[in-house]
Formats: sequence, structure tokens, C-alpha cells
Amino acid sequence: MARIFYGVMGDARGHISRALTIAREMRQHEFLFVGGGTIRILQENGYRVENVPTTPTVIRNHRVDIAATVAYGAVGLARMGPAIKRVKAIIREYDPDLIISDYEFATMWAARMMGRPCVSLDNQHLLTKCRYDPPPGQGLSRYLTCFLIRYLFSGASHYLITSFHRLPSVNQAMIEVFPPLIKPKVKDLTPSIDDHVLVYLRGNNFAALIERLKESRRRVFIYGFGEKPPQGNLIFKNTSEDDFLTDLASCRYVITTGGHSLISEALYLEKPLLCLPVHFFYEQYFNACFLSKNNFGHYVLNIGCRENFIEAFEGRVSQYRAQIKKNDFLGNPQVAARLEELSRG
Repeated sequence: MARIFYGVMGDARGHISRALTIAREMRQHEFLFVGGGTIRILQENGYRVENVPTTPTVIRNHRVDIAATVAYGAVGLARMGPAIKRVKAIIREYDPDLIISDYEFATMWAARMMGRPCVSLDNQHLLTKCRYDPPPGQGLSRYLTCFLIRYLFSGASHYLITSFHRLPSVNQAMIEVFPPLIKPKVKDLTPSIDDHVLVYLRGNNFAALIERLKESRRRVFIYGFGEKPPQGNLIFKNTSEDDFLTDLASCRYVITTGGHSLISEALYLEKPLLCLPVHFFYEQYFNACFLSKNNFGHYVLNIGCRENFIEAFEGRVSQYRAQIKKNDFLGNPQVAARLEELSRG
């Protein structure tokens, strides 16, 4: 049995879900998780957890709030030294066989300062560690995002990147790309195709989209706005993981932003996606563009445009689904096996 030290960015549930998936794929090993934000979810699942501050990306009105994000980032940088010092102490005491960082800077830098190998496991490094033609537009957002990834989160000795889009790495000896990690609850689902559409969005900047959806002949299950009285064919639901996954497994297609986790889960369940990436959130824009490039779905940047983009998308749903079925979106066995190898040195 190996001891695995796992630093995880806790400001988004996708990172926590990936960490929990790995822990369950490698049940024979012992895990110690370090991070902030929603890391308590891992503790609630029976794992040992140490809290370390994290810096969130602040989103308001479907746009990254740059001022608030920078302010939180400045506070995070001020805490970086003490956080790294604490993580180093935990590593010395725990003496792990493998150190993993899922976009958690304190773990990565502590390991580097101690001269210990650290494996980076995330999807963000696809942006900086792989070869591709950058999608058009979003120049400033791309520069800032890649700058932060390179200079805050790129101190690992080895990189395992999970992605629904396979790209060649810039260094095959230390950078490997795998299909996404899919959490057990999603793996256990059997997909079907009912007549409803699943929408998952957050914020209050979607009035134009809501009006478009009212014109649809299908039922639309909407998550992220809380439970409200139905509006014709629109059914607003409280966030419940079990209900959400049931609706996801049986929907015709998905409308969401550009988050990697939900895109990956939808593709695993053979669901085409219409993405509305958050403005100035380059990773979401990148995901949406490559989703379209792979013909797994499409994206829209201006939901207030005159074009009926939902009707146009529905006209290609069967084509998207056929393309999705040709691909493999389950990387759990390969990633777990590679981590097993790395834990043995």
C-alpha cells in the first residue's frame, strides 16, 4: 500500500470530483488530501484532509470579475509563503510514496523546494503543455491564463493531462494526455434519449436564452437558478446530484458553459453540447471551441443575437451524437495505472 499526498484546488467541484475519483480507483492505497474551498467534501467521504488557502476565480453576470479575482489572487500570493511552509511540514511528517497536485500551487512548490517528484494531474495544462493552433479571439484572456499556469502551477516533475480532446504534448517523456476521469456515479448510468433538454447555468444574465427556450417544443430542465414555478415548458430544479445525473443520462442534449467536468460527463453519456462559455474565461472558451472542432457540439458567444442558434443546433444533434460515439471518454483505468507506476518510482 502506497501513501499518496494529494494537493487539490478546492474552488471548483471538478477538481474535487477528480480527486475523489482517483481515490476510489486506487482504493488499495492511503490518501492525504491538502487544499481549500470545498475540500471538506473529501473529508465527508472519509479521507484525511488538511486545509490550505486557495484563490478562487470570481464570476459575476456570466463574466470573470477581473478586479475581484485579482484581489483574491493578491491575498493568495501573500499567503503563499506560509502555505508552502506548512505543506512542506506535512510532507515531511507523512513521507508519501507519491505526491500529486491538481492545480494546487502550495503542494507543487513545496515538493519542488524539497527536491521531491510531484505529478501534476489536471486538465488546465492542456493549454500550455500541448501543441495546437490557438482558437481565434480572447487574446488577453489567453495570455493571462497561460501566464498564471506557467508561473504558478508548472513546477511538477511529470504531467498527466485529462481531456476530451487529445492533443500532442510538447514533451512526451514527461507530459501524457489521457481521456477524462469520470466519477463512479456517472460510470454507473445507462444513457437513454428522452425528449427533454438539460440546462446547467449560473448567474442572472440569461434572460435572452430563457426567452429562446420558451419557444422550444421540448421540456427544458434548468439547474443553477434554484427551484421556481414552471414557465410553460421550462422546469426549474434545485441542485440535487442524483436528480441532475438522472436528467443528464436521459436528456437529448445539454446546454451549459464550458466547464471541463460537465462536458466530459455529457460526452461519456453520448450527449451533444451547446456551450455558452463565460466571458473572459479562456479555459471555457478553449473547451467550447475544441468541442465544436471535434464536431461534438457547438458554442455561442452572444446569446442575444438574432439567429435562432438553438434551432440550428437541434438540426445537427444526430450528427454530433454519431461523432461522439466514435470516441473514448473514459480515462480512469489508464490514469490510475500510470499513477500506480509512478508511486513505485
